[in-house]
Amino acid sequence: MVAAILVVNTTYPAIVRSSNSIVNISGRMEDRIETQISVVYATGELDSSGSWVDTDSDGYFDVTVWLKNVGSSRILGIDQTDVFFGQAGAYTHVPYVDYAGGGYPRWSYTLENGAEWGNTVTLKISIHYNSALTTGTYLVKVITPSGAYAEQYFSF
Repeated sequence: MVAAILVVNTTYPAIVRSSNSIVNISGRMEDRIETQISVVYATGELDSSGSWVDTDSDGYFDVTVWLKNVGSSRILGIDQTDVFFGQAGAYTHVPYVDYAGGGYPRWSYTLENGAEWGNTVTLKISIHYNSALTTGTYLVKVITPSGAYAEQYFSF
């Protein structure tokens, strides 16, 4: 009888911990499955001849990326999203404007057709540079806090 109680007392906590781990992993996988984004369009702030111009007169040379939430979940913590940008072999993590410490590049966002980044809502990310970029092919990769990501190559 004492041996049975000892076995139960030592194995039961391990079973409960394993069960909780499986539930947590399952919840994270569900979040990832329900969170999906897609790049709609990406462009640089260019004039009609393809030269960099501060067309919106904000003092920056901007790369603009529109992303659609095509998943079934609302995406929270947009400022915690990771943005990577650059030419092949020279990608860099671009910090959100509040975490950039005044440096460049940095990014900011606006929601185009909603108050939160829910299903079918478009997020407009502006990557700000204090000088013009060189012509070439670039990659933008955006990763949500849950790990869902979208990426696209584009040229200007």
